[in-house]
Amino acid sequence: MTATVSDSFLPDQLARLFARLDPEHGPALQPLLQRLLAAVAGGHVCLSGLSGDDYARLRRSPLAGRAGDYTPLVLDEGGRLYLARHWQDETQLVAALTRLARDPQPLGGAIEPVLDALFGATAAGDWQRLAARLATERRFMVISGGPGTGKTTTVVRLLAALAALSPRPLVMAMAAPTGKAAARLTESVRAAREALPVADAVRAQLPDKAQTLHRLLGLVPGTARPRQHAANPLPLDVLVVDEASMVDLTLMAQTVAALPSHARLILLGDRDQLASVEAGAVLGDICSRQAWRSDTAQGLLAAGVSLPGVIDDSAILADSVVVLQKSHRFGADSGIGRLARAVNAAALDEVHALLAQEQADIRLQAALPDAAGLLAQRADYWQALAQLDEGAEDWVPLFAAFNRFMLLAAERHTVAAINAQIEAELERLGRKAAGSDWYAGRPVMVTRNDYGIGLFNGDIGLTVMREGRLRVVFPTTDGGWREVAPARLPEHDTVYAMTVHKSQGSEFASVWLALPAAPSAVLTRALVYTAITRARDVFVLAGNPAVLEAGVLNAPPRQSGLAERLWPQP
Repeated sequence: MTATVSDSFLPDQLARLFARLDPEHGPALQPLLQRLLAAVAGGHVCLSGLSGDDYARLRRSPLAGRAGDYTPLVLDEGGRLYLARHWQDETQLVAALTRLARDPQPLGGAIEPVLDALFGATAAGDWQRLAARLATERRFMVISGGPGTGKTTTVVRLLAALAALSPRPLVMAMAAPTGKAAARLTESVRAAREALPVADAVRAQLPDKAQTLHRLLGLVPGTARPRQHAANPLPLDVLVVDEASMVDLTLMAQTVAALPSHARLILLGDRDQLASVEAGAVLGDICSRQAWRSDTAQGLLAAGVSLPGVIDDSAILADSVVVLQKSHRFGADSGIGRLARAVNAAALDEVHALLAQEQADIRLQAALPDAAGLLAQRADYWQALAQLDEGAEDWVPLFAAFNRFMLLAAERHTVAAINAQIEAELERLGRKAAGSDWYAGRPVMVTRNDYGIGLFNGDIGLTVMREGRLRVVFPTTDGGWREVAPARLPEHDTVYAMTVHKSQGSEFASVWLALPAAPSAVLTRALVYTAITRARDVFVLAGNPAVLEAGVLNAPPRQSGLAERLWPQP
Protein backbone atom coordinates (compact mmCIF):
# COMPACT_ATOMS: atom_id res chain seq x y z
CA MET A 1 0.00 0.00 0.00
CA THR A 2 1.23 3.46 -0.82
CA ALA A 3 2.33 5.24 2.35
CA THR A 4 0.50 8.36 3.40
CA VAL A 5 2.12 11.35 4.98
CA SER A 6 0.85 10.49 8.46
CA ASP A 7 2.18 6.92 8.55
CA SER A 8 5.74 7.67 7.38
CA PHE A 9 8.83 9.01 9.11
CA LEU A 10 9.81 10.78 5.90
CA PRO A 11 8.08 14.13 6.57
CA ASP A 12 9.83 14.55 9.93
CA GLN A 13 13.16 13.67 8.36
CA LEU A 14 12.58 16.14 5.52
CA ALA A 15 11.44 18.83 7.94
CA ARG A 16 14.69 18.50 9.90
CA LEU A 17 16.68 18.46 6.66
CA PHE A 18 14.97 21.60 5.37
CA ALA A 19 15.54 23.38 8.68
CA ARG A 20 19.23 22.45 8.55
CA LEU A 21 19.71 23.44 4.89
CA ASP A 22 17.77 26.69 5.21
CA PRO A 23 17.44 27.75 8.88
CA GLU A 24 15.83 31.03 7.90
CA HIS A 25 13.05 29.85 5.60
CA GLY A 26 12.96 26.05 5.93
CA PRO A 27 10.52 25.91 8.87
CA ALA A 28 8.08 28.21 7.06
CA LEU A 29 8.02 25.81 4.10
CA GLN A 30 6.98 22.81 6.21
CA PRO A 31 3.19 23.19 5.70
CA LEU A 32 3.74 23.43 1.94
CA LEU A 33 6.00 20.39 2.05
CA GLN A 34 3.30 18.44 3.90
CA ARG A 35 0.79 19.34 1.17
CA LEU A 36 3.20 18.28 -1.56
CA LEU A 37 3.90 14.95 0.12
CA ALA A 38 0.19 14.35 0.62
CA ALA A 39 -0.37 15.05 -3.09
CA VAL A 40 2.37 12.59 -4.09
CA ALA A 41 0.92 9.95 -1.74
CA GLY A 42 -2.38 10.47 -3.55
CA GLY A 43 -0.81 9.75 -6.94
CA HIS A 44 -0.10 13.33 -8.05
CA VAL A 45 3.28 14.18 -9.54
CA CYS A 46 3.25 17.79 -8.35
CA LEU A 47 1.26 20.37 -6.42
CA SER A 48 -0.60 23.10 -8.27
CA GLY A 49 -2.93 25.88 -7.19
CA LEU A 50 -0.32 27.63 -5.05
CA SER A 51 -1.23 30.89 -3.35
CA GLY A 52 0.70 34.15 -3.57
CA ASP A 53 2.09 33.53 -0.08
CA ASP A 54 3.26 30.08 -1.20
CA TYR A 55 5.13 31.62 -4.13
CA ALA A 56 6.71 34.22 -1.90
CA ARG A 57 7.97 31.62 0.57
CA LEU A 58 9.35 29.44 -2.20
CA ARG A 59 11.12 32.33 -3.93
CA ARG A 60 12.81 33.38 -0.71
CA SER A 61 14.23 29.94 0.00
CA PRO A 62 17.26 28.33 -1.69
CA LEU A 63 15.50 24.98 -1.22
CA ALA A 64 13.20 25.70 -4.17
CA GLY A 65 14.56 26.50 -7.60
CA ARG A 66 13.34 27.01 -11.11
CA ALA A 67 13.30 24.26 -13.71
CA GLY A 68 16.84 22.96 -14.13
CA ASP A 69 18.17 24.21 -10.79
CA TYR A 70 19.87 21.73 -8.49
CA THR A 71 17.46 22.08 -5.56
CA PRO A 72 15.27 19.70 -3.52
CA LEU A 73 12.11 21.41 -4.79
CA VAL A 74 11.37 22.69 -8.29
CA LEU A 75 8.80 25.36 -9.16
CA ASP A 76 8.16 25.29 -12.90
CA GLU A 77 6.87 28.03 -15.20
CA GLY A 78 3.36 26.67 -14.93
CA GLY A 79 3.32 27.26 -11.19
CA ARG A 80 3.62 23.58 -10.28
CA LEU A 81 5.73 22.50 -7.32
CA TYR A 82 7.66 19.24 -7.65
CA LEU A 83 9.99 17.12 -5.63
CA ALA A 84 13.18 17.29 -7.69
CA ARG A 85 13.08 13.56 -8.50
CA HIS A 86 9.63 13.76 -10.04
CA TRP A 87 10.48 16.90 -12.00
CA GLN A 88 13.54 15.12 -13.37
CA ASP A 89 11.52 12.00 -14.28
CA GLU A 90 8.88 14.05 -16.06
CA THR A 91 11.46 16.16 -17.91
CA GLN A 92 13.42 13.12 -19.06
CA LEU A 93 10.27 11.32 -20.17
CA VAL A 94 9.06 14.31 -22.21
CA ALA A 95 12.45 14.60 -23.90
CA ALA A 96 12.63 10.87 -24.64
CA LEU A 97 9.09 10.62 -26.04
CA THR A 98 9.72 13.72 -28.15
CA ARG A 99 12.83 12.11 -29.62
CA LEU A 100 10.95 8.90 -30.35
CA ALA A 101 7.94 10.60 -31.91
CA ARG A 102 10.01 12.97 -34.05
CA ASP A 103 12.35 10.30 -35.37
CA PRO A 104 10.37 8.55 -38.11
CA GLN A 105 11.78 5.25 -39.28
CA PRO A 106 9.65 4.16 -42.23
CA LEU A 107 10.24 0.60 -43.33
CA GLY A 108 10.91 -0.09 -46.96
CA GLY A 109 9.11 -2.64 -49.06
CA ALA A 110 5.52 -3.04 -50.10
CA ILE A 111 3.65 -2.26 -46.89
CA GLU A 112 0.06 -2.49 -48.14
CA PRO A 113 0.28 -6.11 -49.38
CA VAL A 114 1.74 -7.14 -46.03
CA LEU A 115 -1.08 -5.40 -44.18
CA ASP A 116 -3.63 -6.89 -46.58
CA ALA A 117 -2.38 -10.36 -45.72
CA LEU A 118 -2.51 -9.68 -41.97
CA PHE A 119 -5.68 -7.61 -41.68
CA GLY A 120 -7.60 -8.72 -44.74
CA ALA A 121 -9.53 -6.44 -47.06
CA THR A 122 -10.64 -3.99 -44.39
CA ALA A 123 -12.33 -0.65 -44.85
CA ALA A 124 -10.28 2.52 -44.96
CA GLY A 125 -11.49 3.45 -41.48
CA ASP A 126 -10.27 0.28 -39.78
CA TRP A 127 -8.38 1.73 -36.82
CA GLN A 128 -6.54 -1.50 -36.08
CA ARG A 129 -4.98 -1.48 -39.53
CA LEU A 130 -4.35 2.26 -39.33
CA ALA A 131 -2.47 1.84 -36.03
CA ALA A 132 -0.31 -0.85 -37.62
CA ARG A 133 0.28 1.27 -40.72
CA LEU A 134 1.38 4.26 -38.67
CA ALA A 135 3.62 2.11 -36.48
CA THR A 136 5.58 0.91 -39.50
CA GLU A 137 6.61 4.54 -40.05
CA ARG A 138 7.40 5.67 -36.50
CA ARG A 139 9.35 4.73 -33.43
CA PHE A 140 6.56 5.54 -30.96
CA MET A 141 3.00 4.28 -31.08
CA VAL A 142 0.20 4.21 -28.50
CA ILE A 143 -2.77 1.91 -29.05
CA SER A 144 -5.49 2.55 -26.48
CA GLY A 145 -8.96 1.12 -26.16
CA GLY A 146 -11.36 -0.57 -23.81
CA PRO A 147 -11.74 -4.33 -23.28
CA GLY A 148 -12.35 -6.30 -26.45
CA THR A 149 -11.30 -3.56 -28.86
CA GLY A 150 -8.50 -5.72 -30.23
CA LYS A 151 -5.36 -4.14 -28.79
CA THR A 152 -3.53 -7.47 -28.46
CA THR A 153 -4.69 -8.74 -31.83
CA THR A 154 -3.55 -5.48 -33.42
CA VAL A 155 -0.12 -5.53 -31.84
CA VAL A 156 0.56 -9.16 -32.82
CA ARG A 157 -0.24 -8.37 -36.44
CA LEU A 158 1.76 -5.16 -36.17
CA LEU A 159 4.80 -7.05 -34.91
CA ALA A 160 4.42 -9.52 -37.76
CA ALA A 161 4.33 -6.62 -40.23
CA LEU A 162 7.50 -5.15 -38.75
CA ALA A 163 9.24 -8.53 -38.96
CA ALA A 164 8.09 -9.11 -42.53
CA LEU A 165 9.21 -5.67 -43.71
CA SER A 166 12.52 -5.48 -41.86
CA PRO A 167 15.67 -6.16 -43.92
CA ARG A 168 17.09 -8.09 -40.94
CA PRO A 169 15.66 -10.22 -38.11
CA LEU A 170 14.31 -8.10 -35.26
CA VAL A 171 14.75 -8.60 -31.53
CA MET A 172 11.37 -8.02 -29.88
CA ALA A 173 10.19 -8.10 -26.28
CA MET A 174 6.91 -7.72 -24.41
CA ALA A 175 6.47 -6.50 -20.84
CA ALA A 176 3.77 -5.49 -18.40
CA PRO A 177 3.79 -3.84 -14.97
CA THR A 178 2.69 -6.97 -13.07
CA GLY A 179 3.32 -10.70 -13.34
CA LYS A 180 -0.39 -11.33 -13.72
CA ALA A 181 -0.64 -8.92 -16.65
CA ALA A 182 2.49 -10.41 -18.22
CA ALA A 183 1.06 -13.93 -17.98
CA ARG A 184 -2.23 -12.84 -19.55
CA LEU A 185 -0.37 -11.04 -22.37
CA THR A 186 1.70 -14.17 -22.99
CA GLU A 187 -1.42 -16.31 -23.25
CA SER A 188 -3.15 -13.88 -25.64
CA VAL A 189 -0.15 -13.39 -27.90
CA ARG A 190 0.63 -17.09 -28.16
CA ALA A 191 -2.89 -17.83 -29.27
CA ALA A 192 -2.85 -15.03 -31.85
CA ARG A 193 0.63 -15.62 -33.31
CA GLU A 194 -0.06 -19.22 -34.28
CA ALA A 195 -3.01 -18.16 -36.43
CA LEU A 196 -1.06 -15.55 -38.41
CA PRO A 197 -0.76 -16.09 -42.19
CA VAL A 198 3.01 -15.51 -42.20
CA ALA A 199 6.16 -17.44 -43.00
CA ASP A 200 7.81 -19.42 -40.22
CA ALA A 201 10.80 -17.05 -40.35
CA VAL A 202 8.50 -14.14 -39.52
CA ARG A 203 6.63 -16.02 -36.78
CA ALA A 204 9.94 -17.02 -35.18
CA GLN A 205 10.80 -13.35 -34.60
CA LEU A 206 7.65 -12.69 -32.60
CA PRO A 207 8.05 -12.83 -28.82
CA ASP A 208 6.39 -15.85 -27.23
CA LYS A 209 6.31 -14.60 -23.65
CA ALA A 210 6.12 -11.39 -21.66
CA GLN A 211 7.87 -10.42 -18.46
CA THR A 212 7.43 -7.75 -15.83
CA LEU A 213 8.97 -4.36 -16.48
CA HIS A 214 10.95 -4.72 -13.26
CA ARG A 215 12.54 -7.94 -14.49
CA LEU A 216 13.12 -6.54 -17.99
CA LEU A 217 14.94 -3.49 -16.61
CA GLY A 218 16.74 -5.36 -13.84
CA LEU A 219 15.08 -3.29 -11.14
CA VAL A 220 16.06 -4.76 -7.79
CA PRO A 221 14.96 -3.19 -4.50
CA GLY A 222 17.78 -1.41 -2.72
CA THR A 223 19.79 -0.62 -5.84
CA ALA A 224 20.36 2.93 -7.03
CA ARG A 225 19.21 2.35 -10.61
CA PRO A 226 18.09 -0.48 -12.89
CA ARG A 227 20.60 -2.73 -14.58
CA GLN A 228 19.38 -1.52 -18.01
CA HIS A 229 19.63 2.23 -18.54
CA ALA A 230 20.82 4.78 -21.09
CA ALA A 231 24.46 3.74 -20.73
CA ASN A 232 23.55 0.04 -20.82
CA PRO A 233 20.45 -0.12 -23.03
CA LEU A 234 18.22 -3.08 -23.66
CA PRO A 235 19.34 -5.25 -26.61
CA LEU A 236 16.06 -4.72 -28.44
CA ASP A 237 14.62 -3.43 -31.68
CA VAL A 238 10.98 -3.36 -30.54
CA LEU A 239 9.42 -3.17 -27.07
CA VAL A 240 5.70 -3.63 -26.37
CA VAL A 241 4.40 -2.53 -22.96
CA ASP A 242 0.91 -3.74 -22.11
CA GLU A 243 -1.41 -2.38 -19.38
CA ALA A 244 0.43 0.94 -19.68
CA SER A 245 -2.20 2.72 -17.57
CA MET A 246 -0.69 0.94 -14.55
CA VAL A 247 2.84 2.24 -15.20
CA ASP A 248 3.82 5.17 -12.99
CA LEU A 249 5.93 8.15 -14.03
CA THR A 250 9.25 6.90 -12.66
CA LEU A 251 8.93 3.40 -14.10
CA MET A 252 7.93 4.74 -17.51
CA ALA A 253 10.86 7.17 -17.49
CA GLN A 254 13.23 4.31 -16.64
CA THR A 255 11.74 2.13 -19.38
CA VAL A 256 12.08 4.73 -22.12
CA ALA A 257 15.59 5.67 -20.96
CA ALA A 258 16.68 2.03 -21.36
CA LEU A 259 15.75 1.85 -25.06
CA PRO A 260 18.58 1.91 -27.61
CA SER A 261 18.65 4.80 -30.06
CA HIS A 262 17.03 2.81 -32.90
CA ALA A 263 14.32 0.95 -30.98
CA ARG A 264 10.56 1.27 -31.39
CA LEU A 265 8.21 1.56 -28.39
CA ILE A 266 4.57 0.47 -28.52
CA LEU A 267 2.29 1.16 -25.55
CA LEU A 268 -0.99 -0.70 -25.09
CA GLY A 269 -3.65 0.10 -22.53
CA ASP A 270 -7.00 1.58 -21.66
CA ARG A 271 -6.67 5.31 -21.06
CA ASP A 272 -9.90 5.32 -19.03
CA GLN A 273 -8.79 2.73 -16.48
CA LEU A 274 -7.42 3.53 -13.06
CA ALA A 275 -4.02 5.19 -13.14
CA SER A 276 -0.97 3.74 -11.41
CA VAL A 277 -0.84 3.35 -7.64
CA GLU A 278 2.33 5.45 -7.55
CA ALA A 279 2.64 9.01 -8.83
CA GLY A 280 1.51 9.83 -12.34
CA ALA A 281 -1.16 9.05 -14.95
CA VAL A 282 1.22 8.63 -17.87
CA LEU A 283 -1.02 6.85 -20.37
CA GLY A 284 -3.92 9.20 -19.64
CA ASP A 285 -1.67 12.22 -20.14
CA ILE A 286 -0.28 10.86 -23.41
CA CYS A 287 -3.79 10.09 -24.69
CA SER A 288 -5.33 13.35 -23.46
CA ARG A 289 -5.41 14.58 -27.07
CA GLN A 290 -5.05 13.21 -30.60
CA ALA A 291 -3.47 14.95 -33.57
CA TRP A 292 -2.80 13.98 -37.15
CA ARG A 293 -0.36 15.01 -39.81
CA SER A 294 -1.94 16.65 -42.85
CA ASP A 295 -1.23 13.79 -45.25
CA THR A 296 -2.64 11.20 -42.83
CA ALA A 297 -5.76 13.29 -42.23
CA GLN A 298 -6.34 13.91 -45.93
CA GLY A 299 -6.28 10.20 -46.69
CA LEU A 300 -8.73 9.40 -43.91
CA LEU A 301 -11.09 12.26 -44.66
CA ALA A 302 -11.10 11.37 -48.35
CA ALA A 303 -12.20 7.86 -47.36
CA GLY A 304 -15.08 9.30 -45.36
CA VAL A 305 -13.57 8.52 -41.96
CA SER A 306 -14.67 10.63 -39.00
CA LEU A 307 -11.41 11.94 -37.59
CA PRO A 308 -11.03 12.47 -33.83
CA GLY A 309 -8.65 15.16 -32.62
CA VAL A 310 -7.07 17.90 -34.70
CA ILE A 311 -4.87 18.26 -37.76
CA ASP A 312 -1.56 19.63 -36.53
CA ASP A 313 1.73 18.79 -38.22
CA SER A 314 3.64 20.50 -35.39
CA ALA A 315 2.15 18.38 -32.57
CA ILE A 316 4.81 16.29 -30.85
CA LEU A 317 2.64 13.16 -30.84
CA ALA A 318 0.93 13.66 -34.21
CA ASP A 319 0.04 10.23 -35.68
CA SER A 320 1.33 8.52 -32.53
CA VAL A 321 -1.93 7.93 -30.62
CA VAL A 322 -4.73 5.70 -31.90
CA VAL A 323 -7.80 4.96 -29.76
CA LEU A 324 -9.74 1.83 -30.76
CA GLN A 325 -13.48 2.23 -30.23
CA LYS A 326 -15.24 -0.90 -31.50
CA SER A 327 -15.54 -3.59 -28.83
CA HIS A 328 -15.61 -7.17 -30.11
CA ARG A 329 -16.35 -8.44 -26.59
CA PHE A 330 -19.31 -6.19 -25.79
CA GLY A 331 -21.76 -5.84 -28.68
CA ALA A 332 -24.19 -3.00 -29.18
CA ASP A 333 -26.77 -4.80 -27.03
CA SER A 334 -24.34 -5.67 -24.22
CA GLY A 335 -25.44 -4.27 -20.89
CA ILE A 336 -21.86 -4.40 -19.58
CA GLY A 337 -20.53 -2.47 -22.55
CA ARG A 338 -23.31 0.13 -22.44
CA LEU A 339 -22.93 0.58 -18.68
CA ALA A 340 -19.16 1.05 -19.01
CA ARG A 341 -19.63 3.69 -21.72
CA ALA A 342 -22.32 5.48 -19.70
CA VAL A 343 -20.12 5.57 -16.60
CA ASN A 344 -17.20 6.87 -18.65
CA ALA A 345 -19.38 9.65 -20.06
CA ALA A 346 -20.86 10.43 -16.60
CA ALA A 347 -24.30 9.91 -18.18
CA LEU A 348 -26.13 9.34 -14.91
CA ASP A 349 -29.62 9.03 -16.40
CA GLU A 350 -28.43 6.26 -18.69
CA VAL A 351 -26.55 4.55 -15.83
CA HIS A 352 -29.70 4.45 -13.69
CA ALA A 353 -31.85 3.35 -16.63
CA LEU A 354 -29.53 0.47 -17.50
CA LEU A 355 -29.41 -0.76 -13.91
CA ALA A 356 -33.19 -0.51 -13.63
CA GLN A 357 -33.74 -2.71 -16.69
CA GLU A 358 -33.88 -6.47 -16.46
CA GLN A 359 -30.80 -7.55 -18.39
CA ALA A 360 -28.97 -10.83 -18.36
CA ASP A 361 -25.50 -9.40 -17.90
CA ILE A 362 -25.89 -6.50 -15.42
CA ARG A 363 -27.75 -6.33 -12.14
CA LEU A 364 -28.19 -3.99 -9.16
CA GLN A 365 -28.82 -5.35 -5.68
CA ALA A 366 -29.12 -3.55 -2.38
CA ALA A 367 -26.37 -5.42 -0.53
CA LEU A 368 -24.02 -8.36 -0.64
CA PRO A 369 -25.27 -11.74 0.57
CA ASP A 370 -23.76 -13.20 3.72
CA ALA A 371 -20.56 -15.25 3.72
CA ALA A 372 -22.43 -18.46 2.91
CA GLY A 373 -24.05 -16.76 -0.10
CA LEU A 374 -20.70 -15.46 -1.34
CA LEU A 375 -19.13 -18.88 -0.88
CA ALA A 376 -21.94 -20.37 -2.95
CA GLN A 377 -20.78 -18.23 -5.88
CA ARG A 378 -17.62 -20.32 -5.88
CA ALA A 379 -19.30 -23.72 -5.91
CA ASP A 380 -17.61 -24.61 -9.22
CA TYR A 381 -14.20 -23.85 -7.71
CA TRP A 382 -14.69 -26.09 -4.68
CA GLN A 383 -16.06 -28.85 -6.90
CA ALA A 384 -13.01 -28.61 -9.18
CA LEU A 385 -10.77 -28.75 -6.12
CA ALA A 386 -12.55 -31.86 -4.79
CA GLN A 387 -12.12 -33.62 -8.13
CA LEU A 388 -8.37 -33.00 -8.27
CA ASP A 389 -6.05 -35.97 -8.26
CA GLU A 390 -3.05 -35.40 -5.95
CA GLY A 391 -0.80 -36.28 -8.88
CA ALA A 392 -2.44 -33.76 -11.19
CA GLU A 393 -0.19 -31.77 -13.51
CA ASP A 394 -2.81 -29.73 -15.38
CA TRP A 395 -4.16 -26.89 -13.29
CA VAL A 396 -6.11 -25.14 -16.05
CA PRO A 397 -9.55 -26.42 -14.92
CA LEU A 398 -8.94 -25.30 -11.33
CA PHE A 399 -7.83 -21.80 -12.32
CA ALA A 400 -10.67 -21.55 -14.86
CA ALA A 401 -13.16 -22.40 -12.12
CA PHE A 402 -11.62 -19.83 -9.78
CA ASN A 403 -11.76 -17.12 -12.44
CA ARG A 404 -15.47 -17.56 -13.01
CA PHE A 405 -16.22 -15.19 -10.13
CA MET A 406 -14.53 -12.30 -8.35
CA LEU A 407 -15.79 -9.88 -5.74
CA LEU A 408 -14.27 -6.40 -5.95
CA ALA A 409 -14.33 -3.47 -3.55
CA ALA A 410 -12.93 0.04 -3.54
CA GLU A 411 -11.21 -0.08 -0.15
CA ARG A 412 -8.69 -2.47 1.39
CA HIS A 413 -10.47 -2.72 4.73
CA THR A 414 -13.66 -3.88 2.99
CA VAL A 415 -11.73 -6.57 1.12
CA ALA A 416 -10.02 -7.74 4.32
CA ALA A 417 -13.36 -7.97 6.13
CA ILE A 418 -14.98 -9.99 3.32
CA ASN A 419 -12.05 -12.40 3.11
CA ALA A 420 -12.17 -12.88 6.88
CA GLN A 421 -15.91 -13.57 6.81
CA ILE A 422 -15.53 -16.18 4.08
CA GLU A 423 -12.71 -17.92 5.93
CA ALA A 424 -14.83 -17.97 9.09
CA GLU A 425 -17.56 -19.71 7.09
CA LEU A 426 -14.99 -22.22 5.80
CA GLU A 427 -14.04 -22.97 9.40
CA ARG A 428 -17.70 -23.52 10.25
CA LEU A 429 -17.98 -25.96 7.33
CA GLY A 430 -14.81 -27.79 8.39
CA ARG A 431 -12.84 -26.89 5.25
CA LYS A 432 -10.36 -24.79 7.22
CA ALA A 433 -8.86 -25.61 10.61
CA ALA A 434 -9.41 -22.95 13.25
CA GLY A 435 -6.25 -20.96 13.96
CA SER A 436 -4.49 -22.19 10.81
CA ASP A 437 -3.77 -19.87 7.88
CA TRP A 438 -3.30 -22.64 5.34
CA TYR A 439 -5.76 -25.13 3.88
CA ALA A 440 -6.47 -26.73 0.51
CA GLY A 441 -8.31 -24.24 -1.66
CA ARG A 442 -6.92 -21.04 -0.16
CA PRO A 443 -6.37 -18.51 -2.98
CA VAL A 444 -3.58 -16.00 -2.37
CA MET A 445 -2.28 -12.90 -4.08
CA VAL A 446 1.37 -11.91 -3.78
CA THR A 447 1.74 -8.32 -2.54
CA ARG A 448 5.52 -7.84 -2.77
CA ASN A 449 7.98 -8.67 -5.54
CA ASP A 450 10.41 -11.47 -4.70
CA TYR A 451 13.04 -11.81 -7.40
CA GLY A 452 14.70 -14.79 -5.76
CA ILE A 453 11.57 -16.90 -5.93
CA GLY A 454 10.31 -15.25 -9.09
CA LEU A 455 6.93 -14.15 -7.76
CA PHE A 456 5.64 -10.63 -8.21
CA ASN A 457 3.04 -8.25 -6.85
CA GLY A 458 -0.36 -9.29 -8.22
CA ASP A 459 0.46 -12.96 -8.92
CA ILE A 460 -2.40 -15.25 -7.86
CA GLY A 461 -1.80 -18.79 -6.63
CA LEU A 462 -4.14 -21.56 -5.51
CA THR A 463 -3.37 -23.92 -2.62
CA VAL A 464 -3.60 -27.66 -3.33
CA MET A 465 -2.63 -30.88 -1.56
CA ARG A 466 0.38 -32.63 -3.10
CA GLU A 467 1.54 -35.95 -1.66
CA GLY A 468 0.21 -35.05 1.74
CA ARG A 469 1.68 -31.53 1.74
CA LEU A 470 0.18 -28.20 0.84
CA ARG A 471 1.61 -26.40 -2.15
CA VAL A 472 0.63 -23.11 -3.82
CA VAL A 473 0.39 -23.36 -7.62
CA PHE A 474 1.11 -20.32 -9.81
CA PRO A 475 0.89 -20.01 -13.60
CA THR A 476 4.16 -18.98 -15.24
CA THR A 477 4.60 -16.55 -18.10
CA ASP A 478 5.79 -19.36 -20.39
CA GLY A 479 2.46 -21.17 -20.09
CA GLY A 480 3.59 -23.64 -17.44
CA TRP A 481 3.12 -24.01 -13.68
CA ARG A 482 5.20 -23.78 -10.58
CA GLU A 483 4.56 -25.05 -7.08
CA VAL A 484 5.80 -23.19 -4.02
CA ALA A 485 5.71 -24.23 -0.37
CA PRO A 486 3.53 -21.84 1.67
CA ALA A 487 6.46 -21.00 3.95
CA ARG A 488 8.49 -19.72 1.00
CA LEU A 489 5.91 -17.23 -0.24
CA PRO A 490 6.66 -13.50 -0.06
CA GLU A 491 4.05 -11.22 1.51
CA HIS A 492 0.57 -12.22 0.39
CA ASP A 493 -3.16 -11.90 1.11
CA THR A 494 -6.12 -14.24 0.88
CA VAL A 495 -8.04 -13.29 -2.26
CA TYR A 496 -11.66 -14.39 -2.35
CA ALA A 497 -12.17 -10.66 -2.84
CA MET A 498 -9.72 -8.00 -4.02
CA THR A 499 -9.53 -4.26 -4.51
CA VAL A 500 -10.36 -2.89 -7.94
CA HIS A 501 -6.77 -1.63 -8.18
CA LYS A 502 -5.47 -5.19 -7.77
CA SER A 503 -7.89 -6.50 -10.41
CA GLN A 504 -6.31 -4.52 -13.24
CA GLY A 505 -4.95 -6.77 -15.94
CA SER A 506 -7.47 -9.49 -15.02
CA GLU A 507 -10.72 -10.75 -16.49
CA PHE A 508 -13.40 -12.79 -14.74
CA ALA A 509 -16.60 -14.31 -16.07
CA SER A 510 -18.70 -12.77 -13.29
CA VAL A 511 -17.73 -9.68 -11.29
CA TRP A 512 -19.49 -8.15 -8.31
CA LEU A 513 -18.60 -4.67 -7.08
CA ALA A 514 -19.34 -3.95 -3.41
CA LEU A 515 -19.94 -0.23 -3.02
CA PRO A 516 -18.94 1.49 0.23
CA ALA A 517 -21.74 2.50 2.59
CA ALA A 518 -21.16 6.19 1.88
CA PRO A 519 -19.43 8.22 -0.85
CA SER A 520 -15.66 7.96 -0.59
CA ALA A 521 -12.71 9.74 -2.15
CA VAL A 522 -11.46 6.32 -3.25
CA LEU A 523 -14.63 5.59 -5.22
CA THR A 524 -14.05 7.37 -8.53
CA ARG A 525 -15.36 7.18 -12.07
CA ALA A 526 -12.20 5.40 -13.23
CA LEU A 527 -12.53 2.84 -10.43
CA VAL A 528 -16.17 2.05 -11.29
CA TYR A 529 -15.30 1.81 -15.01
CA THR A 530 -12.35 -0.48 -14.27
CA ALA A 531 -14.51 -2.76 -12.11
CA ILE A 532 -17.21 -3.04 -14.78
CA THR A 533 -14.72 -3.88 -17.51
CA ARG A 534 -13.18 -6.73 -15.52
CA ALA A 535 -16.40 -8.69 -16.20
CA ARG A 536 -16.77 -10.81 -19.31
CA ASP A 537 -20.31 -12.19 -18.89
CA VAL A 538 -22.02 -10.75 -15.79
CA PHE A 539 -21.58 -7.62 -13.68
CA VAL A 540 -23.42 -7.14 -10.38
CA LEU A 541 -23.40 -3.88 -8.45
CA ALA A 542 -24.12 -4.25 -4.74
CA GLY A 543 -24.97 -1.10 -2.81
CA ASN A 544 -26.76 2.22 -2.80
CA PRO A 545 -27.29 3.83 -6.24
CA ALA A 546 -26.71 7.25 -4.67
CA VAL A 547 -23.20 6.15 -3.68
CA LEU A 548 -22.62 4.92 -7.22
CA GLU A 549 -23.76 8.29 -8.57
CA ALA A 550 -21.31 10.13 -6.31
CA GLY A 551 -18.52 7.84 -7.51
CA VAL A 552 -19.32 8.40 -11.19
CA LEU A 553 -19.22 12.16 -10.64
CA ASN A 554 -15.93 11.90 -8.74
CA ALA A 555 -13.25 12.19 -11.42
CA PRO A 556 -10.34 14.12 -9.93
CA PRO A 557 -7.51 14.70 -12.42
CA ARG A 558 -4.00 13.81 -11.35
CA GLN A 559 -1.77 16.84 -11.16
CA SER A 560 1.24 16.71 -13.46
CA GLY A 561 2.83 18.71 -16.22
CA LEU A 562 3.19 15.82 -18.65
CA ALA A 563 0.06 16.41 -20.74
CA GLU A 564 0.75 20.14 -21.07
CA ARG A 565 4.37 19.54 -22.07
CA LEU A 566 3.53 16.82 -24.62
CA TRP A 567 0.53 18.73 -25.98
CA PRO A 568 1.47 22.43 -25.66
CA GLN A 569 -1.31 24.81 -26.60
CA PRO A 570 -0.48 27.63 -29.06
